[in-house]
Amino acid sequence: MPKSSDRGEPHPVIHWLMTESRKRTDPSEFIEALAGQLRASAVDVSRITTGVPILHPQIFSFSALWLLDQGASERVFRATPEDAATMANSPIRIAYEGGGPFQCDLTLPPQAGEFAILADLRRDGFTDYVVHSVPFADGSHKALSFATRRTGGFDRDELALFEAMIPAVAFNLEVQALRRTARTLLDTYVGRQSGGRVLEGQIRRGTGETIRAVIWLCDLRGFTTLSETLPRDALIDLLNSYFGPMCDAVAAEDGEILKFIGDAMLAIFPIGEDSMQICAAALRAAERAQAELREENQRRAKSALPQIDYGVALHIGDVMYGNIGSDTRLDFTVIGPAVNLTARIETLCRQLGRPLLLSSDFARACGSPTESVGRFPLKGVALEQDIFVPSSTG
Repeated sequence: MPKSSDRGEPHPVIHWLMTESRKRTDPSEFIEALAGQLRASAVDVSRITTGVPILHPQIFSFSALWLLDQGASERVFRATPEDAATMANSPIRIAYEGGGPFQCDLTLPPQAGEFAILADLRRDGFTDYVVHSVPFADGSHKALSFATRRTGGFDRDELALFEAMIPAVAFNLEVQALRRTARTLLDTYVGRQSGGRVLEGQIRRGTGETIRAVIWLCDLRGFTTLSETLPRDALIDLLNSYFGPMCDAVAAEDGEILKFIGDAMLAIFPIGEDSMQICAAALRAAERAQAELREENQRRAKSALPQIDYGVALHIGDVMYGNIGSDTRLDFTVIGPAVNLTARIETLCRQLGRPLLLSSDFARACGSPTESVGRFPLKGVALEQDIFVPSSTG
């Protein structure tokens, strides 16, 4: 195995980690490239994993996995009892706690109470397995593991290289983790598409573009009364029970949730070349949300809880999609007459006793059977508007 030169130059793998590898911010690309560097330096490694706990509403940690015969992939461990049990019975937990390194000669007979992964590694023909703790600047620890199928396992030079790599690997994993955390927070609080634009640098006030989109606006009925009569926890539970199906339905059809406005939610479905396909997706999302909220209201009725009464409006039009606000506080959202019209249509839901209303533009574009429920004047809109509902709910 190539070693550092007598002049004190770093090992080629460590040099790569300190230079070129920093361009590899994607975990799978990084681990694939790391494996290539190690094998080019005659390190007989057949399996590499990284493990990085992150700040995420549902995910405990993400892991990149590289296998010699399969390449790189990414895994996530969720905050579930099953994944927690898996992590508790893993040497990765030792690394996360700052312990180790942990090494196991997989050619030896299994030991009572050993980690579950060791049996899997033996079954797949691995002979040696080592896990290192990777310290981050914030005092937390992540994980890096190596395995080989070579007879005799890793040699002393390889083990020494793994240990010497840790500070450089830590830098790379920390960059990946910070980027992942930033993207997670932006996706969670701003939205997936908007968050991606912000992360790419679209943060100047006034920047934006005109796009064509389906606009979705939903609103909870009677929220003022509910907020005055329900205990805090019951009110929060009701809001989550309402927003949950709405958000899940929009996300399932690749819509973008832009903001919550009190008890209202604004979302868009950007249109590419096929407006009918996008309109159909938005309509499926609305009908899915309706179905789930019917079930939720049945559950609430059995528990003598307040019903969730809501309205959803769908419209299609051109909107300005970009940054508005002040120099220090921006909102990445959509504005324009089409958004205002959608809001006015949504206010008709209570008046007409309908949970879902469609604009005439949407009804023409969606390609699904609809029927008119009348022509109505809308506040702030010059002309009366024909309003539709899906025929299946008419």
